[in-house]
Amino acid sequence: MFYQRLSVHCSGSADNSRPKIQFYGDWLTEMGFSGSALVQALPEPGGFCFTLKNNDIESYSSLFDDTKEKGGSLVRVFISNGQNVKGPTFTVSGKYLERCGLKTGDALIAKCEYGLIRVRKVCDGMHVFNIQKRKDRNTGEPIPNVYLHGSWLDDALFTPYTLVTVVSVPGLITLTALDKDTSYQYACHHARQNKMRLLSVSFRRGSSVIDFTGSHVDRAGFSIGELVTAIYEQGVIKLQKFEPERLCF
Repeated sequence: MFYQRLSVHCSGSADNSRPKIQFYGDWLTEMGFSGSALVQALPEPGGFCFTLKNNDIESYSSLFDDTKEKGGSLVRVFISNGQNVKGPTFTVSGKYLERCGLKTGDALIAKCEYGLIRVRKVCDGMHVFNIQKRKDRNTGEPIPNVYLHGSWLDDALFTPYTLVTVVSVPGLITLTALDKDTSYQYACHHARQNKMRLLSVSFRRGSSVIDFTGSHVDRAGFSIGELVTAIYEQGVIKLQKFEPERLCF
């Protein structure tokens, strides 16, 4: 079992667009979703459930009617050879996704296990990301790196060139945006006095970015590739290890 991030994409033409969720990758085969396997997609509280169905089911029509009655659909796994997507894949799209409260652009988390994929929408005020890796300047070895970007940073008042203090304890990193009128000299003194790290929100490729590594990431115990949850409000972001219970898994 593992968790992965994904999002709701747009399918169809501009005047007939509809939300779409797509799964692809060799991991599908490992989870039993291979060949032309039949998948039942059903809405459930807070998201969707995708269940592998055997091809030797007693009655396809009965399964189809039952699925439709429950507001879902039946789809087949297929092998894609597209430019961006290759290998086993399956896609669900349509208005029934909207009826479940999902729309294009929504961030999702998928809980993946053999024969079953459950999807939940990431809550407002929450952002989920993976710890990235960067090479240590001295040793060349990979080290964990926090990289945050997107419009949600602006919503939390972490706009470009804002000074930010970083405080770390095991399992938690707290980022606090300082007032715009705070002088750099005062911010440096405040950070040193309270044993904080001081950094500035940068602006790259049209987006606000917070990017750092080092002792504060190590102290929190975050590892490369790990899922981390950012709980944010105006002026404060708290980074914590991902807890599935927060999304009702």
